[in-house]
Amino acid sequence: MSQQLLSSYARMFATSNVALAVIDGTTLEIVFSNDAFLRFFKEMQLISGRSMLHEFEPLSDALSTTLASSELVVHEWPHANARLEFSAAHAGAQGDADDHRLVQCVVLPLPSHGTALDVASPAPPAPLASEAYRRILDHFPHNVWLCTVSGELFWTNRTSNLFTYGRAEFHDPDSSAYITKIHPDDLTGAGVALSKAMQAGHMETPYRYRLRDHAGNYHWFQFTMAPVLDAHGEPTYWVGTSINIQHIHDAEQQALAELKALQRRCESNESRLISSERLVAQQHKMELVAHLAGGVAHDLNNLLHVMGINIELMQPLVQQEALQRHMRILEGCIKKAGRLSTQLAGFSGRLPQNAVALDPAVLVEDIRELLSRAVGAEIELCIVIEGQPHAVLADKSYLENALINLAINARDAMDGRGSVTLRVANQVEAGADGQQRDHVVFSLQDEGSGMSAAVRERIFDPFFTTKAPDKGTGLGLPMVRTFVENSGGHITVESVEGQGSCVSIHLPRTEQAPEAAVIAQPSPQTSGQGRILLVEDDRNVRDAMNHILTRLGYDTIPSFSFDHAVKLLEGGMRPDLIVSDVRMPGRMSINDLIGMVETVVPVPLIFVTGYSAEVVVKEGLIHDKYPVLFKPFSAQEISARIRDMLEARSLGPDPHAVA
Repeated sequence: MSQQLLSSYARMFATSNVALAVIDGTTLEIVFSNDAFLRFFKEMQLISGRSMLHEFEPLSDALSTTLASSELVVHEWPHANARLEFSAAHAGAQGDADDHRLVQCVVLPLPSHGTALDVASPAPPAPLASEAYRRILDHFPHNVWLCTVSGELFWTNRTSNLFTYGRAEFHDPDSSAYITKIHPDDLTGAGVALSKAMQAGHMETPYRYRLRDHAGNYHWFQFTMAPVLDAHGEPTYWVGTSINIQHIHDAEQQALAELKALQRRCESNESRLISSERLVAQQHKMELVAHLAGGVAHDLNNLLHVMGINIELMQPLVQQEALQRHMRILEGCIKKAGRLSTQLAGFSGRLPQNAVALDPAVLVEDIRELLSRAVGAEIELCIVIEGQPHAVLADKSYLENALINLAINARDAMDGRGSVTLRVANQVEAGADGQQRDHVVFSLQDEGSGMSAAVRERIFDPFFTTKAPDKGTGLGLPMVRTFVENSGGHITVESVEGQGSCVSIHLPRTEQAPEAAVIAQPSPQTSGQGRILLVEDDRNVRDAMNHILTRLGYDTIPSFSFDHAVKLLEGGMRPDLIVSDVRMPGRMSINDLIGMVETVVPVPLIFVTGYSAEVVVKEGLIHDKYPVLFKPFSAQEISARIRDMLEARSLGPDPHAVA
């Protein structure tokens, strides 16, 4: 028989209106069937709510009889108006074992004279069996399926078949083809959801899973199911629906992505807010520290000023050389304390005073002994000067104190062991504008305990310290950084826990040549003549100044406030010179005194203060129109300044004229 003829027979068999099938009598699986048989079989399962081959005993009995007798067995099914003829099938060679397992089934219309058999099958509800309701289920826009009480899928509607298999009609005799369509990651969960629903008798929560369509693409579905009960309230079978929710899933994913992006923005904004709050708190703290530092420095300078003047007053009375030596030591200590007090006042942020061009190598050599004492005898101090460092523009006292401060911190971190290295070298660095510029770097490396990242972030916070309460105030490094930044430089810190730290001061190079060191010789205290109005609210300072001015030969008129001094001038007092503090309590201010001097009593005016230069600038004392002496100052300094002012007055009518 030709291949073409075989193909023609196959087409005729597949398209025949007579329902034909070959069934494995042992496994009860449909080996082959045409479309007519599949439609009949599917319809019968839909009507009965059962898997016809596995759960309908009359059919299984007919199959068994056919296999045993090899004779034609007829089963009439009145509910389906059908006659099923079973006969042994011979598809292989004679004696082939498979021939004894295969049964051919032909479905024919039931003859009108046929005898109805007792079919042990409950009659389904009439509407479900109707052609109209079947078409409704087949064209329902969602997947509809039926399964037995044991979970065996035996019917799917046309919508499900088209989506899943690409065909309107599809029969799954083994109830297993659908398994390959469920995403492997969702199969276990779907099975659990099905089992729980059957155990509980209802499904509480729909289950989401992915199904593969006939093109191989997965889509998100949500299925739910409910039992179909018999007259006794027992489940006959289960009906389920699977709804395509891919568009909902996509919208959820997009919303989730937007939510995560919003969360990231919120976290970023929260981080910036926290940083801003910390910055504001830090600024408030700095303002408080600056205010406290200015007040403390002012009071300290007044005390140092009184001490210095009294030492000068005692020097002529002391004849013993040993006591003179001790008094000179006290004078040196007062000067050093004055520099520290000035640095404390400078913590408020004023620009460094007396900034001059410095030779770094010379400066470090000058304080070598002080650095050695700062680190202590048990620690080795190494100083390395690389090449010829460039000159820097800075306040000498500030830079010295900064290096000594760093040396003390290194000592405290080393617990009395190891070495400290101070290295000075030139370095080219990029500025804020990206331009390369020459810098001089003062690096102080220790072999101490190092710092954690959390500690490194806070070392410049005012009052933060890891030292014992009696060992540190937490102001040293903040003061060093303030000085460095006001000098146009920056400070860097490198540290690893257990491996030591390196703190580096970076100062920009200056083209100015360093000034040669000049040893200042004290000017002699020359006697003067004249009347001085002394305006000072601190009694100790006023008394000390009164003593020194009287000793210099001047007549003094003490005054304790701007209010009092202005009233004296308004009353007709005409001094030759006025020495006044910058700030004092009372209703009037420094401007009232200056206004009186400039409009009514044109006399020379010298200001003295224990505050920083920033306060002087705020009070309007700029362009050196009025000289200012910063406490503590010596008798020689006030003597020289008074003499200069009185001599300038004698040369012209306007002692306040500005060139």
